[in-house]
Amino acid sequence: MGVYLDTDSRFHRDGAAYSLECPHCGAESHMRVGSVPDFRQMQMHRPKQIGIALHCEACNKPVFIRYRVRSYQPHKIEFMPGGQQIERPAETFSHQYLPPAVAETFRDALGCYSNDFRNAFAVMCRRTALAAFESLGDRGKMRCYEQASEIQRLADIRDEDFEIVRKIIFEMELEKSGAVPSLTHMQTIILLETMKDMLHQAYVRGGKLQKALQLRRYFAEQAEEATSGGTRVTEDQTDPRETKETRAHDSMIVRAVDRAGRN
Repeated sequence: MGVYLDTDSRFHRDGAAYSLECPHCGAESHMRVGSVPDFRQMQMHRPKQIGIALHCEACNKPVFIRYRVRSYQPHKIEFMPGGQQIERPAETFSHQYLPPAVAETFRDALGCYSNDFRNAFAVMCRRTALAAFESLGDRGKMRCYEQASEIQRLADIRDEDFEIVRKIIFEMELEKSGAVPSLTHMQTIILLETMKDMLHQAYVRGGKLQKALQLRRYFAEQAEEATSGGTRVTEDQTDPRETKETRAHDSMIVRAVDRAGRN
């Protein structure tokens, strides 16, 4: 039966339940239908696209889906399958480990990706790569190139899909022409994951390792100081009972010496 709206304004989708990644809470959650267009109003105005509101069962916030109308029939309005999610989950990354110039451009690139601006995403990835190569130098750029080849091998990505990604990241001629190739949806995903993995290896991995070592070194030094300090205190401490007995013994010796002198 596909995806359609019946005469009672009830939304049908092959009897299947919605399960999406919520753009608000990030959970992969079941979505229940909350609001749909009115059947009679649609038959009257006949829009080419419509929107429905779902509700995430994890956080109860609305998630909007857009559908294109396939056909208007007396007993139903049929939609094209594969509705477009208006709000997409925001892509995250550990920007604190990146140099400021790299972090700024890559943050904008992720914003473009989250809003499905593919060409803008490709341009910002190109700018991010240029800022990173300037920071890393020629040897760092060569390591990134080798890493990109390793990514293609590990993920078993086709040459025709990865070549355009490689061109966006590494091709110097793009600077002269100013034109960035258009990307398919799959190529956009490949570019995203390649950039994230490349920046992680170049900056985040080392930054986290340095931070972990500094933290462990700090606690080790604190423990060492506490141990050495505790030893000194122990050596300097004297048992109060031992002090009292020593003083009494010394006093007896003094009195005995005095008596011997008088005699």
